[in-house]
Amino acid sequence: MKRTKLLLIAMSVWAYGYAQETHVIEPAILEVRYDSWQEEYDDSYILRVGKTANQFFSYYRYRDDSLMYTSEATMQIALQEFFDSSGKNVPRSKKLKTSTIGNEWLYQDMTTGKLALYSFYASAYNTYEEDIPKQEWTIHADSVMTILGMECHKATTKFRGRVWEVWFTEEIPISLGPWKLGGLPGLILKATADHDFIKFTAISIKNESINPVTFYNWGDEKFYQMTREKFLRYKNRPRTIPYTEKVIQAKPYIELE
Repeated sequence: MKRTKLLLIAMSVWAYGYAQETHVIEPAILEVRYDSWQEEYDDSYILRVGKTANQFFSYYRYRDDSLMYTSEATMQIALQEFFDSSGKNVPRSKKLKTSTIGNEWLYQDMTTGKLALYSFYASAYNTYEEDIPKQEWTIHADSVMTILGMECHKATTKFRGRVWEVWFTEEIPISLGPWKLGGLPGLILKATADHDFIKFTAISIKNESINPVTFYNWGDEKFYQMTREKFLRYKNRPRTIPYTEKVIQAKPYIELE
């Protein structure tokens, strides 16, 4: 079995079409790590926040891709981990970490109000840009939960075809959260879509000794520019993907409309 290259595909929201070299966009002031659960898969995500830009990406995809491109020795580590995680009888704890958005990198530019998504899926490199989404939230002030020692309040919304329930804290007055969620009077620390279709839970928050908001593209790949609507048709259409003599049925996508 031969592994398809793992690539970390991210670009700043103000530059798209062709990939650039990895470079720092701006210093980060906050970094949140979320554990994620989806059906039989586990993943972990990083929300890295700067003064004017932020990024959201899979920690495990970042780790794998950095290993693939650092040296031949680290590449062998990544490949061995992939082989060890393959197979029907591998326990969940040892499976390759992934989710329905594990191969996507999101960047938001708060000065222009734009969000850019970069995706590597089924051997295709795609990107699109849209206005930073806004959700219409209903805040349930009487519902309180403690997460990471902070008081959080419940809010709900229907967004892009799914019903979301989130918990946010005003102790960190940053209107962001995992994936494309935001716009509340505080940081979202937990988010669940459609009764656990996908779930994010914050497990750590750092505001010092953190990496800057950074554009990564070790593979110097080029991306096909498309609209969000075309991208959703591509991700949501019923299909099977041939891969190493197997047929892998695509999982439902996080965004439906």
